[in-house]
Amino acid sequence: MKIFAIGDLHLGHAVDKPMDIFGPQWKGHTDRIAGNWRARVGAGDLVLIPGDVSWAMRFEEAEEDLQWLDRLPGRKIFIKGNHDYWWPSISRLRDRIRGTSLFALQYDAVTIGGASVGGTRLWTLPDLEMPYEDPLDVPSLQSQGAPERSHDEKIFRRELGRLKLSLDSIDPQARVRIVMTHFPPTDESGRDTALTSLLENGGADLCVFGHLHNLGLPRGRTWDFVKKGVRYVLVSCDSVDFTPYYLTEVTES
Repeated sequence: MKIFAIGDLHLGHAVDKPMDIFGPQWKGHTDRIAGNWRARVGAGDLVLIPGDVSWAMRFEEAEEDLQWLDRLPGRKIFIKGNHDYWWPSISRLRDRIRGTSLFALQYDAVTIGGASVGGTRLWTLPDLEMPYEDPLDVPSLQSQGAPERSHDEKIFRRELGRLKLSLDSIDPQARVRIVMTHFPPTDESGRDTALTSLLENGGADLCVFGHLHNLGLPRGRTWDFVKKGVRYVLVSCDSVDFTPYYLTEVTES
């Protein structure tokens, strides 16, 4: 089973949201993704989609996008991005896509073949003067008289807890342990963050993420590096030339 990843598809089959307003490279991006996908991905392969699946605002508007994804080769695992406003409760979503080639994660994990995959959205990395030794120890900062945290930092701390839930759900015996996040857990230099610490200590082999666009990367090149035993790969669709990005291959048994 080959494993690929591509994020930030920004599909809009039922809504009027042309992507070429963000640059000429986005013109006809849906057709380009589909063609490249069919050329690379086989029926028995796995594709990871770390968020921003659809521009839809309601689930009913997103169904055509999900059906489009289902028709493409391979099995697909996806998470929620910051633009996935259509995302209903996870129970309703899983119920509606049951029996398809799609599986949705929400700060939990699923194991397919030799790969165990967890995922959560995350949030923008705040500029912090101190590391979070315990990402779930929120009250301790307040008890030490720390100033009121910003709204963004509160969301970030909540997402730290959800990342830990995802890591705890991953099968430690799997041949490869992958975490999908929408927001990057680090920058292109591999800066140490509370998120990278969790990934390292949680036994992740690989973290794939998206969210970043129009970085001016050379064609076919993206962030793909290893730091302290964890491989980090940026797979927003324009950073991988609108092509599912090959990650690794694992045996099913």
